[in-house]
Amino acid sequence: MKAWFGKLARIPLGVPFTTAMVVLLWLIGLATGSLWSGLAQYFGNTVLVAVLCGFAERHLSTVRTMSVFLLTQLLGTTATAVIVIGSGAGEWWSADLLSAVQVGPSVGAVGVAVAATSALSAVWRRRLRLILLLAVIMLALYVGSLIQLSQVFAALVGLTLGMLMERKRAEEPSPPSRGEARLLVALAVAASAVGPLVAAVAQSASGPLSVFQYLLVGSQPDLVLVDSTCADPGALVECRRLRAEVRMSGLGSALMSVVPVVLLLVLAEGLRRGRKFAWWATMALNLALVGLGSVLLTSYADEPSPRSTSDWVQTLAPLLQPVAILVLLVVTRAKFDVSAPRGTYRRFAGLAAKALLICAVVYVWGAYLLRDQFEPAVTIGGILTDLPTRFAPPGYLGAIETAVLPSGRLATMLHQWIGVIFWLVVLTGGLITFRKAIVERRAADRARARELLEAHGGTSMAHMITWPGNDYWFAPDGQAVIAYRVISSVALTTGEPVCAPAARGAAAREFSRFCVRNGWTPCFYSITDELRQDLPSWNSVQVAEETVVPLKGLEFKGKKWQDIRTAMNKAKKFGVTTEWMSYADAPPWMSGQIKALSREWLADKGLPEMRFTLGGLDELADPDVRCLVAVDDRQHVHGVTSWLPVRDEGRIVAWTLDFMRRGPDAFPGVMEFLIASMVVRCRDEGSEYLSLSGAPLARLDRDERTVLPQRLLDVVGKTLEPVYGFRSLLAFKAKFQPTYLPLYMAYPRVAALPSVGNAIARAYLPKITFRQAFQLIGKVVTRR
Repeated sequence: MKAWFGKLARIPLGVPFTTAMVVLLWLIGLATGSLWSGLAQYFGNTVLVAVLCGFAERHLSTVRTMSVFLLTQLLGTTATAVIVIGSGAGEWWSADLLSAVQVGPSVGAVGVAVAATSALSAVWRRRLRLILLLAVIMLALYVGSLIQLSQVFAALVGLTLGMLMERKRAEEPSPPSRGEARLLVALAVAASAVGPLVAAVAQSASGPLSVFQYLLVGSQPDLVLVDSTCADPGALVECRRLRAEVRMSGLGSALMSVVPVVLLLVLAEGLRRGRKFAWWATMALNLALVGLGSVLLTSYADEPSPRSTSDWVQTLAPLLQPVAILVLLVVTRAKFDVSAPRGTYRRFAGLAAKALLICAVVYVWGAYLLRDQFEPAVTIGGILTDLPTRFAPPGYLGAIETAVLPSGRLATMLHQWIGVIFWLVVLTGGLITFRKAIVERRAADRARARELLEAHGGTSMAHMITWPGNDYWFAPDGQAVIAYRVISSVALTTGEPVCAPAARGAAAREFSRFCVRNGWTPCFYSITDELRQDLPSWNSVQVAEETVVPLKGLEFKGKKWQDIRTAMNKAKKFGVTTEWMSYADAPPWMSGQIKALSREWLADKGLPEMRFTLGGLDELADPDVRCLVAVDDRQHVHGVTSWLPVRDEGRIVAWTLDFMRRGPDAFPGVMEFLIASMVVRCRDEGSEYLSLSGAPLARLDRDERTVLPQRLLDVVGKTLEPVYGFRSLLAFKAKFQPTYLPLYMAYPRVAALPSVGNAIARAYLPKITFRQAFQLIGKVVTRR
């Protein structure tokens, strides 16, 4: 107990107002006895107050947070009482609103959170305001309780106060960028999709748009009741409603019911990526909703019974949402101009057609075999009549006469799940199309990139831009190039821009804008701290530790060089010398042994060779790459290293270690011997330094405060250490007394980190099989 109180005492109390509000909330609940009857509501309010008020208090002062909270709480609830209740809610909202008067701290929490966004940057201010406003407006329109309406008015008051705070700071407003505008539109479309689902989940949804919930869920009626109701000629409408509810019963039908929601969410993802197809599809879907609402409105207007204002509001309101989305899409049309690679949607249409055909055949064939498990007994004609309805959400079928109903277990499964399978294929395929990128890969681009590399030079890893698999972006003036590869809509760069050093930051920012226009997430990988500083608003984590050996005046003297001297002495004892050449010029006996060494090394690991920033045999074919090979007087290869040139304004000033392989029967210390021999060669030739390259997922402990992504990468590096030995490699390189330079990964936003992590994993292991992945997991588990 003492230890528990000790931990509690160490909790930072930097948000006193928020802490006091949470404590007060629970004390009131205990004092009034309402805590246990509304425990879920108390938990919900606690989360809202803790998150929203805590956010506000960390960006505003405690006094200002308290003042804005009280003001928005008061004005929000007062405006609701005067505008809504005072004008007679039953005439234009749900009459149930008047019988459910509630007051809670969530009203002020929403208001103060919206006001606190004024302290953020313009980008995050717009995003958070839109999210908060969409959330409260959606809840008000779909759930429709008094508390949600109060939150809307409090949010508007908070928005006004926030804008006044911005004016006091004299901040210049900046229009949203293309990528941000796409995100804001996608959020609006996603909110329009989630709203009906919220209304369906809410127990007492009564907002003007809550009618949409009947397109999603329904109760389970008794089949006898359905038969008796449908036998009455005067109960046609009720019969159709009950038959629709039969379709909506069961898990399969529930999943089919949310297909429109998931479809809109998938399209919202396409809109976020700027896809032209997503824009057209969202337009078509909302036009269909407008058409459906118009049909319902026409049928309602033809009814002779008297209609109240509330009835008209309930009927007209569902048209407002799709119309608003249509207007938003039309206004922002120019933002969505990203096309998929040629043939993508032709293949997607073929996939959808095949899935539809297979599912239709399976349903017709299965239903005929199970024809005794349907009511009434089905024929081929009845099955074919019912077939189209299997692929439509149940809520849209209320006006369609039911041909057959399943009564047996197998028939029910077939009846409900065949449509789910079809839509699962279509939705997954559609999502994949939004991730496909158009990359204009031209053979001349690599030669052009190599020319810029030779002219400007670059960092120690810059030569990797010439490797196969890279695509190239060139600056408008043609004086900068960035090598990248698009993986799952992440544009992952190979190092830094190659250009004049002073232009690297500008090139990086222009490349970022190029990625946004194409709906990609840019990620600069293995960059130096200098470029990281040129991207101050980006997030970054260290991904490797580069070891650099300065060559001027280097001598292998002293105790710290004992291992190196021992390795060189052993080489002399075994008659081993070095050969310096390009791989293409190596004699057949040498190149054959190098290939065998590489195969044996991979076979020993039993895992795929890592690529991306780690070269293999393919990269040795580059005529600019040099190999240093350890051979004895019997032409036996003990080990091999490859070295990438580092240029500065056209001349080679250093070399970077890449490929390392040692033979199974090589003398101990062969790698130390090879690197030490390279040090001597480059020092005597006047090279400035030797880079031993970066050790991925390994770094020095610099006693710095690390963010969560950095800690996660450290855990991954520690987990993979028994298999790939990155940290052991860093420790090995320490024998050469290097200077350590951190290499970073920079990405624009935290939310992109999962996609970036997936892209990096696929870049390093592009051809990993399921068996190899299983082996990797097994080795990680067994070797820890």
